[in-house]
Amino acid sequence: MAKTLLLAWSSPASAEVEAELNQWYEGSHIPELRAAIPSITVAHRYKLHPAPDADPAPTRYLTVYELDEDDVDAAAAALNAAIGSGRMTFTQTINMTEHPPVLEWYEHL
Repeated sequence: MAKTLLLAWSSPASAEVEAELNQWYEGSHIPELRAAIPSITVAHRYKLHPAPDADPAPTRYLTVYELDEDDVDAAAAALNAAIGSGRMTFTQTINMTEHPPVLEWYEHL
């Protein structure tokens, strides 16, 4: 059972770059994040499926990272260190204005 979860929400900058965003996420971002935080055991990606009667929602993705790590602060520090050192690549295909990424850390009770 995972000791920690990292939930990451993101959206493409436009419909035209959605496939490119998914390629970057799977091919670059997840491997780089797993290298930065070795306690990540698995990453699952999901795409929002809006209710049939709901207003059209923007495309939204959720990635659930499971960690075999109970020190959330250490895992978050490892992520910040990777970002600060340039070991994490970024893409212009992520929506950074209307629906910017959101990260949330959860610890198992």
